[in-house]
Amino acid sequence: MTKSEPEVDEQKLLELIQQDPGLPRDNPTASYWQHIVHKLSNVKSASLPPTTDIAIIGSGITGASVAKTLLEQHGTYRITLFEARTICSGATGRNGGQLAINAAENYIKMKMAVGAEMAGKIIQFNIKTLEAMRDIAQRFAHAQDPELTDVVKLRAFKDEASFGAVCEGIKELERDHPSLKGVYTVLDAESCEKEHGVFGAVGGVLHAAGTVWPYHVVTNLLDALMSEYASRLAIETNTPVTKVDYKPSTDTQHSYILHSARGSTRATHVVYCTNGYTGHLLPNLRGILYPMKGTMTVQDWSANPRHQNRGSKASWAIHYLPYLDPETGDVADGLIYGMQDTGTGWYFFGGEKSPVEDLLSANDTTISATSVRFLQESLSSLFDLSGGKLDFGNKVVSSWSGIMGFSSDGLPLVGRLPLTLTNRDGTGEWFCGAFNGYGMPSAWLAGESLGLMIVGKSPRAYLPEAFLISEERLRERLSVEQSMLHLADP
Repeated sequence: MTKSEPEVDEQKLLELIQQDPGLPRDNPTASYWQHIVHKLSNVKSASLPPTTDIAIIGSGITGASVAKTLLEQHGTYRITLFEARTICSGATGRNGGQLAINAAENYIKMKMAVGAEMAGKIIQFNIKTLEAMRDIAQRFAHAQDPELTDVVKLRAFKDEASFGAVCEGIKELERDHPSLKGVYTVLDAESCEKEHGVFGAVGGVLHAAGTVWPYHVVTNLLDALMSEYASRLAIETNTPVTKVDYKPSTDTQHSYILHSARGSTRATHVVYCTNGYTGHLLPNLRGILYPMKGTMTVQDWSANPRHQNRGSKASWAIHYLPYLDPETGDVADGLIYGMQDTGTGWYFFGGEKSPVEDLLSANDTTISATSVRFLQESLSSLFDLSGGKLDFGNKVVSSWSGIMGFSSDGLPLVGRLPLTLTNRDGTGEWFCGAFNGYGMPSAWLAGESLGLMIVGKSPRAYLPEAFLISEERLRERLSVEQSMLHLADP
């Protein structure tokens, strides 16, 4: 983070990333994605099943992917999907709706961490995952329209340092991986403004992307799975798992006990798709995996004469150097991202400018007012909507927050959890998460590979080995100290 006075208190940072994130809160802010409630929203059994083969905690993209894979790969497994609140009410149901990679701006740092070959494999995995997400959205579009739209994404850079870094990243990416040449098109400031209507950028890059209604994708899929595998899949919403025990002496087949206010269920395997909340059930991951709160808005600028609906053609990101506001102490994290609804023209924009204790939080019952205002101002500036005049009826239709999961080394974690993380002797606990703000290009296929691993098969060849949980990675790249370094250099 760029040095600015006052500096962020490192001790405060350390305390925040190591605190217990708690369970998902009972009264989260209302995500616009969920304003049309799905029929499965509050589905649950009359009573919890006493036993299950696989207990999956979390009903977002990752949990749905693991469940689908297990049901298809194993003909008899009974699966119970636990959700603390309503269905798909966590990060997936609260995100930005973006189908986009972050390869160029992240490539050099990723290459330094895992090498050029692995960095390239990660990018190819991200591209493949986005293709898979499109396929899932289209195949299960029977109930609610996922509003899948193919667009180009313009990443606009507000300063020469950020723009220079991404241009260097593209050069290095294309030099190391010739097959990725042409993924990006570099634009100058004039092209950003005249060809794309984006103002105030020193330059930008274009790449293929998409937008989607994420809640509809997952609820459509789970609805289909419930119909096809009614005898083997149970979904238990409003059932937060409060504790996991390991007691093989009382049931060798179902050695794990998942506790909740509704009772307990014994399971052979436990799969954590809990992302930013994971540290509550797995305390040894606190600080290695930590929550970060994101703010989203829906803004209606249709009364403004400068307004245009470009939603069928483009989505956007504004990149700038992260900074600490010396007057307020608010942290601006360096990225604003957005899309437009193709029908209404409403803008769905997200980003952060808030106190660090609000940013490093798992509490999505509150919204950062400074972030909402920042997003209004940024959107106005990006498309020159104000024109130096009074606001022409801008309205925040909706605003909400959501909790993401970040890891020490900036990469997802996928695989079997070792004793060092569970403090239990069993080998039936698994994790998939920590997508570092980019779940859409990673979560689906990561969950698929985890499902394969649980049934005793190898993960897909295209899953980056750098994502796998290993003792070596825990020693070398996953630590509280590494998390602090990651936060200091976002």
